Amino acid sequence: MTLIDGQLIREHVKQECQKYKSIFQASQKEVAIIRFEASENASNGLRARYEAARISAEQKVATFNAIGITPNYIVLSPNIAVEQFDNIIQSINENSKITAAIVQYPIPAKFTSSIGLLEPQKDIDIVRRQSNNFFESCATAEGIARIVESYAQRDSNVAVVGGGGFVGSGVIKYLEASRISCFCLEDGDDLSRTQAADIVVSVTGRQGIFTPYVLPSHRLVVDGGFTPTASGAAGDVDRSAYSIPQNITPVPGGVGPIEMAILAERLGKMDLGVELRKWNYQQLQQEQMQRATIIAPIARVFFAQQATAYPQSIRTERENLFVLEGSNYQIRFNSTTQSLIVARTNEKLTLIRLSLASNQIETARGITNEDVTRWQQIQAAIDSTTTQSNDRGMEL
Repeated sequence: MTLIDGQLIREHVKQECQKYKSIFQASQKEVAIIRFEASENASNGLRARYEAARISAEQKVATFNAIGITPNYIVLSPNIAVEQFDNIIQSINENSKITAAIVQYPIPAKFTSSIGLLEPQKDIDIVRRQSNNFFESCATAEGIARIVESYAQRDSNVAVVGGGGFVGSGVIKYLEASRISCFCLEDGDDLSRTQAADIVVSVTGRQGIFTPYVLPSHRLVVDGGFTPTASGAAGDVDRSAYSIPQNITPVPGGVGPIEMAILAERLGKMDLGVELRKWNYQQLQQEQMQRATIIAPIARVFFAQQATAYPQSIRTERENLFVLEGSNYQIRFNSTTQSLIVARTNEKLTLIRLSLASNQIETARGITNEDVTRWQQIQAAIDSTTTQSNDRGMEL
């Protein structure tokens, strides 16, 4: 079983969009992100959906900031009048600085018809549930379908569970346009029918409905569910079934970051007329692994060298966690898990995770050619006795 890393795709697209960051910033355009808070009498299930909307909205804010687009984040009480919400939509339509708008679902039922007031050309996520001149389906549906494309073969058959819903119907529409055979199942259907498919997509939002009993060994399972719980986010696939498919998108860390990547791509198309080269997950994964294979052994040797020659440069964050930090990179050694992590300084994202016990690279994402060049320069410095004689060693 292999976990599909949605952050790998998000980082790839973010890096591509950052090539246009100065142009985005010069345009001074904004993206409006609207979400509602849950009402006081909302059920626990509905509250979980509103919490998921909050998490998704904040991820969008971070994504848009990273590529140079200003997010206009609007949080509304469910008690506002319909006329007030209509006025907000109309003001978005009339504001030339706002290039796109997203309304996070769920929304209170009384505002449903108001969504139709949004200008189609600003509907980046198809919240109106009608295609425009740019896109046919929501970003989540497109992201799921493109992961399926990355793994589908000529004779593939895709089961889309929840295919009659907003996201599921978008997945089916995209796959059919790509000539990938699929069939629809709904919540309550006999899920063992997924055995007729080699790829399964689930977008029901029903926590843990896929168990080992109903999930045979598919080539790919895409879990589009997201339910916040006290112990963390949960998807449609029960954790006990994770080891069964050959490949699976985890929750969290799977479809969510891919959705952010699609939205970033769409902003480039809507605001700048730039259409990024279409990615394939397996190709990106191979490219990242090749880069990580160059960097990981250098990082391992460099950390060991610094720990021996310059122990004062190693910071102890916890009893089992030791950190070496430079101006460009941070190396973290966990003595309990026997793992080495390489990240950029001041960024939370893990670029490389190396298991020292097996010498296997477990994570590789967000690595650029420039990173490879810098680490090759560090390797050259390691090999240089002159550099090794410096007071603090080579700068990371």
